[in-house]
Formats: sequence, C-alpha cells, structure tokens
Amino acid sequence: MAEVFKELSIAYKGEKHNIKLKFETINKIEMPVVAGGLGISLPGLITRANHGDVPITEIARILAYLLQTKDVVVSGEEMYVELFTSEDASIREYVNAIAAASFPLSKNEVTEESDKKK
Repeated sequence: MAEVFKELSIAYKGEKHNIKLKFETINKIEMPVVAGGLGISLPGLITRANHGDVPITEIARILAYLLQTKDVVVSGEEMYVELFTSEDASIREYVNAIAAASFPLSKNEVTEESDKKK
C-alpha cells in the first residue's frame, strides 16, 4: 500500500524527530480518553487555530504522543515548556505541520512520493 501521509518533523531538546503519521496514530489522537486515546479532534483543533484560538496544551499533548511513538520519553507538560523555550519551531508552524501530516495526500501527491522512491 502506498504511503498516504506526509512526514512531520518535531524538535525536542535540540534533536529533530521525523514521524510519518499512520491511520492508527491519528485514530489514537482522536479516540475518546475513556477508550485510551487523547480525545482531541484534529479538524476541531485546526478550525480553532484558524480562528486564532490555538489550544496550546492540545498541541503539546499531540507532539508528546507522537514523540513517544518514536520511544522518546516526554510528557505533555515537558513538550508544553519546549514549545515556549525552543527556537526550533513556532506553535503556529506545529499547528500547520500537524494539519498537513494528519490528512492523506492527494492521488497526485501519492504518485509523486512513489516516483521519488524509485
């Protein structure tokens, strides 16, 4: 199966971590807390951010979870602090990166990605 999600780069403690989201990862982010997920609606988060209401704690929790999938030991609180103290990326850049990485590539983009790997 062709890869359909873009890669997301997250900086934490001076190191860059490249993460390609998967359906299961996105599902865990959006799954209700009582079911073991983060309980964060990605379309809702993006809509809020586009209206100037950036839910920073939710961004921090998502980024921490994504880093944890790469075996990085980090809490949501630690990522929250990193967002305000790191010079690597702005909160808005992370919102945009999460948005881009969370939704499947178009057919043309999937074809381009496949062609690059040949």
